[in-house]
Amino acid sequence: MSQKNHEMIDGKLLQINKKYSALKLKQKEKIAEWMFQETKDFYTKKYTFPNDKQLSKVVDRVYDQIEKAEIWISYDEVFKHYKSKRSNINKRVRKALNEKAENLPEKVCFMNMCMILDGKGNVLALDKVNDSYTGTTFPGGHVEQNEIFSESMIREVWEETGLKINSPKLCGLYHWHKGGIHNVIILYKADQFTGELESSEEGRVYWIPMEELKTCELATGMAYVLQIIESEKVDECYMHLEADGYVGTLY
Repeated sequence: MSQKNHEMIDGKLLQINKKYSALKLKQKEKIAEWMFQETKDFYTKKYTFPNDKQLSKVVDRVYDQIEKAEIWISYDEVFKHYKSKRSNINKRVRKALNEKAENLPEKVCFMNMCMILDGKGNVLALDKVNDSYTGTTFPGGHVEQNEIFSESMIREVWEETGLKINSPKLCGLYHWHKGGIHNVIILYKADQFTGELESSEEGRVYWIPMEELKTCELATGMAYVLQIIESEKVDECYMHLEADGYVGTLY
């Protein structure tokens, strides 16, 4: 090999155009395991696999271990190899997590939300103000222990609006993973109710035309919620974490 293809790095004369395929078998096995472990760690924290913009985050951590092990291969070669093997690595991670999940029950937090219609083209809006979830939304809250889902929805609406809804209709699911918990919002709509409208500490409630509601500063995820409730073909939205925040996929 010509000397011009070598470079003195940390006191060692190293081949600068070395290909990944030229690594020894044991070195490849070590790197493959690091790639698997770092991808698995990324997924368990974010509940999604790294996209094209996030690949470097995984490769950076892998390359740190390569350097500590004093294995010489360029970063670009490692990145190219990881990108070519990402599909197989993701499959291996899925298999490993599914096998582990068989023995570990998932933690789930059930919540609800209801779109109430007055029969005049208006819906009941709630301007949420009392916690980190702010913006215009629909009444709703947490399902309490041993509580029937529909009864929980009726209770939450009454507590937040002063109205007692009758026979809320199940419309779909909006859910996401965060902090090891599967958060599930059960979506309803109702057009039968009694009582007098009254705001609560959760925020102001008021009637608003549906089209006008869509122009408000909606709470996070409400655009997806509206698509589910209004559509006869969409029943579910799963929010997965991307580089710029949560992004929904409709089913």
